Amino acid sequence: MTNLYWSIFKNLEKEVISLSEFVHFDDNQLSIYSAKIAELLIRCSVEIESISKDLYFRLGGTIPTDRDLYFDTDCLQLLEDNWLLSKKKVILAASNFYFQNDSNRVLTPLNKANRRGKSGADWKKAYQAVKHNRVDNLNKGNINNIIRSLAALYILNIYFKEENYDLEKDSKATNFPTNMGSELFAIKLHKWISYDGDGFYGKSEDFDECIYLTKWKKESEEKINAANEKMHEANTEFLLNHPKFSEWSKANKLEDYKGNNLAWDVLGKDIYIQMLNKTSKQTMDAHKSIEYEAILNKKNI
Repeated sequence: MTNLYWSIFKNLEKEVISLSEFVHFDDNQLSIYSAKIAELLIRCSVEIESISKDLYFRLGGTIPTDRDLYFDTDCLQLLEDNWLLSKKKVILAASNFYFQNDSNRVLTPLNKANRRGKSGADWKKAYQAVKHNRVDNLNKGNINNIIRSLAALYILNIYFKEENYDLEKDSKATNFPTNMGSELFAIKLHKWISYDGDGFYGKSEDFDECIYLTKWKKESEEKINAANEKMHEANTEFLLNHPKFSEWSKANKLEDYKGNNLAWDVLGKDIYIQMLNKTSKQTMDAHKSIEYEAILNKKNI
């Protein structure tokens, strides 16, 4: 699919950066407004309407038969249901933006964007007010609202592009571009923690706030799983053929065992460790060759 949205986002971003050359962007200046900022807010929000509809159809959304399709309660709601966008955070990283308060530096611009009326996001309410009555609502075309609407468009663009990043063996993702090509914003990246073999990669408390996460490549998962299976088979064979197991089985039934580690309990610590040293080399080699990738954080991963 041709991506027309990113270049438009970059143009809007460039114009906002240009504004910051004439107006000092800090916590005390968020209410500064102008006809130019109101125009940017309208253009940015129109882009949000359009890209949210494209993403809606990509996810299988359909046009209602009895009314128009709404970009917020229909489209953004479906994106919220699938991707939990209301919790995704972006960080204002521009060197010439001087915000000190965390609430102005770390944004959740799509929070409440799927709602209508008074319960909706402030930037979306401002957009509707300026669009329908610019003269009386010009003050809503301010720095606060254009930054947040642009941040919302930034997130939607990232999900629209849906790019995977090959990290090779870089488990810490040191070369991952957290700004994703933006000069204003950066995203939160959830770094790989653990893998339990059931598709769970380990989640820190800020997992839902992160737009990207790192994980093992599929090929690495398959290699580890195959190595673990072979090690399990080798360990089982070692245990079943060991004299201590023969002795244990004379007095015990396998189906009655209630412990957590039969091999440890039967063989004892020293022999158990010897067994692992003998059978785990292939698994250790597989772990040394693990490669990682960064993918979009979608709710149901």
